[in-house]
Amino acid sequence: MEPEIIHIPELAKMLGRTESSIRSARQAGASWLPPYFKQGSRICWRIDTVRRFLRECEEGRHAPVRPGRKRQTPPTLASVC
Repeated sequence: MEPEIIHIPELAKMLGRTESSIRSARQAGASWLPPYFKQGSRICWRIDTVRRFLRECEEGRHAPVRPGRKRQTPPTLASVC
């Protein structure tokens, strides 16, 4: 039977990252990390939340916002002449 709640070591294996990178990302508030909760003093993730988060990432819903101003469309030749 698969556990419903996982902790940092299991999440690291799922994401192909090290436990250290998961801990660092949590402290930094990285956008690539699924939402977590605390159970006592332990950081936890629900397995279904992690899977849903990964599906949403595949669909592009969690793409980082790119800084900078919006691009303007270049003028066409017909409007210049």
